[in-house]
Amino acid sequence: MKVAAFGRTDVGRARPDNEDAFLVADLTDPCALRESVVLERKVGRCGVLLVVADGMGGRAAGEVASGMATDTIYSHLTEPSRKATEPRVFAERLQEALETANGDIHAYALARPQLRGMGTTATAAGLLGDSVYVAHVGDSRAYLVRDRRIRQLTRDQSLTQRLVETGELTAIEAVQSNRRHVILQALGPSTHVSVAMTRQRVQGEDILVLCSDGLSNAVSSSEIADVVSAEAEISAACDRLVDLANERGGRDNITMVLARVAR
Repeated sequence: MKVAAFGRTDVGRARPDNEDAFLVADLTDPCALRESVVLERKVGRCGVLLVVADGMGGRAAGEVASGMATDTIYSHLTEPSRKATEPRVFAERLQEALETANGDIHAYALARPQLRGMGTTATAAGLLGDSVYVAHVGDSRAYLVRDRRIRQLTRDQSLTQRLVETGELTAIEAVQSNRRHVILQALGPSTHVSVAMTRQRVQGEDILVLCSDGLSNAVSSSEIADVVSAEAEISAACDRLVDLANERGGRDNITMVLARVAR
C-alpha cells in the first residue's frame, strides 16, 4: 500500500493566533513533517502517522499544548522499544501515545501556573497493512472518503453530540447551538483521559481526512467529500477547503491532513 499525505493549517479570519498543529510522519524510516509538504511513501512495516490537534487555553497555551501533543505522539511511536509491526500492538501503542501526551501536557501546565488549564484535542490515524487505526480525544474529526461518499470515523466528544444522542437536541439544532464548542475531554486538563479507538479497512483510492472543527463547523461533510474527490492533488484540495471555510467567516483556526491511499 502507498500513501500520499499533506497537511495545512490556517489562522482563519477571526482569531489573532493559530493554536492548531498537524503532523504527517513515516514511522518505518522516521520522518516527520509539520509543514505543508506532500509526503509520498510506501506504507512500511511500522506504518504511517497522521495527527491533527486543536489547542485551547489562550495566551499561547493552546499552541504549546497542540505542539506537545503532535511531538509526543510521534516520539512515543518511534522509540525503538515501542515500534510495532503487529496490528494489535500498533493500536495499543497509538492509544498509549495519546495517554502519554495527556500526562506530559498536564504535568507541564501544573509546573507553569500561567498555563494551567491548557489542553488540546488530538486525532491520530495510523496506517498499517490494509487498515487505518484512529485514536481520538475531543472533537477534531477523522473521515474516510470512498467513491465520493464520506463516512465519519470519529464521534465528537462534545456536549452537543451528547445532547443529540440523548434526544435533547436535533442534529440541526446542534449545528446552530452556542454550546457546540464545549468539549467533554481533551489532552491536558485532567490526569486521566479516555482515548476512543476505531479500526477501518482501507482500499485503493480511499482518502482520509483529519480536521479541526474550524473546518468541520464551516464546511459540511458532503462538501468535504466533493472537494477531495474532485481534486487530483491533495494539496489543491486542502487549499480549496481552507478557502471555503474562510469565505464563510473563518471564525476559527482551520487545520487538516489529507491522505490518499493507492495499491
